[in-house]
Amino acid sequence: MSGDQPSNNGPVKTRPARRPPPSIGRYSSKIFAELAGRTNYVDPALASRWGELVGPEIAALCRPGRLTGGRIGATLEVFAPSGAAASRAQFEAETMRRRLNEYLGPGRVGRITVLQRAAKAAAEPAGPLGAALSRFRASVTQKK
Repeated sequence: MSGDQPSNNGPVKTRPARRPPPSIGRYSSKIFAELAGRTNYVDPALASRWGELVGPEIAALCRPGRLTGGRIGATLEVFAPSGAAASRAQFEAETMRRRLNEYLGPGRVGRITVLQRAAKAAAEPAGPLGAALSRFRASVTQKK
């Protein structure tokens, strides 16, 4: 038998193809939701649907923060980038509270506290990490 001819010992056995790994979004959304609940930060679904829930005009003024307190009558912190936006958000607090309670359940948000953050901090919430997490959240939400 020469070296350039294949041997005729039968079919070559190979391993079966591996399954692809599970989607990271499938598991990470559960982990982020649990983490948000333990640290009293707002539900990621609420943060991603903020504009839809409170309306585009109010969403342009502020963003949600921590939700502290019990299951009934909790306090939602809302962050505004400037004094003018904070004043307007405070004026719209009752409208926000009513709309959020329609989504979260009756009486879930009892009070809204508006906090002013520097305009630069609002423009860049957490730098590259914040941008990466925003893209990740959008990707997970899109795949659902």
